[in-house]
Amino acid sequence: MMRADVKRLNEAEVIGPTDRQTAALDRARGMTRRAEALLAAAGQSESAMHWYVIRTETHAEMAVDKLLQDANVEHWLPFMKVEKRRRSGRKKVAREAVSMLAWPGYMFVRMVPTPEAWAGLLTVKGVVGVLGANEKLFPVSHDKVLQLKVFLEGNVIAMGEIASLLQIGQLVRVNAGPFASHNGTVVEWDEDAGTIGVDVYIFGRAVPITLGLDQIDKG
Repeated sequence: MMRADVKRLNEAEVIGPTDRQTAALDRARGMTRRAEALLAAAGQSESAMHWYVIRTETHAEMAVDKLLQDANVEHWLPFMKVEKRRRSGRKKVAREAVSMLAWPGYMFVRMVPTPEAWAGLLTVKGVVGVLGANEKLFPVSHDKVLQLKVFLEGNVIAMGEIASLLQIGQLVRVNAGPFASHNGTVVEWDEDAGTIGVDVYIFGRAVPITLGLDQIDKG
């Protein structure tokens, strides 16, 4: 009986995986390589990392957000609150704030710009590409991303990080409002309100104004 079984084994044909199984294996290997590349990029030193804007397929923003989160890649999918009219009865119209995507089809990712990192990123399902021109990527400063977070979402963590970079007496530049493009000096910081007091110099005189953290740039 044993000899018969050995004979059958010797005469048996070596059968490889089916096309479907091969495709599944390729997908699994691709996921592993992608995760390794993304995790390697995310684990680089803080100073080497930069923010970039990636474009996603239509209606794929949330899926990409989840995949990047699972891969431990720092990213930000911007939402903003808008007022939506809601009818209550025949005459009364109530307004309620709802969150919606600030820029559908776009999101921010913070990575080290290495070929391995981009190779991993571009294999994420739903990612179309990275904003740039002439094969050169467009980085976005960390300060600008923080300001956008404050402006769009009132992000408390972003407020604290911006405030930690500012000191009383520091020179700043106003980037919005009637005093845009004017320089000023930080005189106070209201943590509860998320605003900053600045003395703006106009015609040689200091004019005290209150600004949001998204309305100033470091001088």
